[in-house]
Amino acid sequence: MRKETRMKEKYSKGELSKEILTGLALGGFIAVCFVAPNFAQVAKLFGVENSRDKWRLRRTLFNLTKEKLVEISYNKKGEEIIKITGDGEKRVLKYTYNDIKIPVPKKWDKLWRLVIFDIPEAQRRARDALTSKLRELGFYPLQKSVFIFPYECRNEIDFVCEHFKVREYVNYFLVKEPENGEYLEGWFNLR
Repeated sequence: MRKETRMKEKYSKGELSKEILTGLALGGFIAVCFVAPNFAQVAKLFGVENSRDKWRLRRTLFNLTKEKLVEISYNKKGEEIIKITGDGEKRVLKYTYNDIKIPVPKKWDKLWRLVIFDIPEAQRRARDALTSKLRELGFYPLQKSVFIFPYECRNEIDFVCEHFKVREYVNYFLVKEPENGEYLEGWFNLR
């Protein structure tokens, strides 16, 4: 009984779809595996150990195809080729956005990252979402549209700005000595 539930325990509802889409977006490894004449390579990737797991993997792929997130085609040899669609890539970006985290280095470089934005009222929802995401990531709000953080985060900020399509309204600065540096060091537990 334990082996029959292994894949189900590893991938909760929606997680298997997420893994398949993310894998395709990161280099199409599933397409490469499916080109193989048998299902064994794919089964190993997702912990498929029995026919029930194999059925679940096939059903998940069918549902992704139905939602137009992946396309399944066949080459001249009759082997399956699975590719991610544009909508599938957008879904992966959504997953990535929800999972984004800023890595914390072992040693602080004594520099502060200042994010300042002036997003027009016409894009208020994007402005509010950006503010919310910065707070969620652990930024300290100095003012309504000025946030500070002690660790390198330029790539993460660029990604979030692109996600909301507000890149042109956001500025990123490195600051050596903010006016309230001691307070901020205490806030971020840097002492």
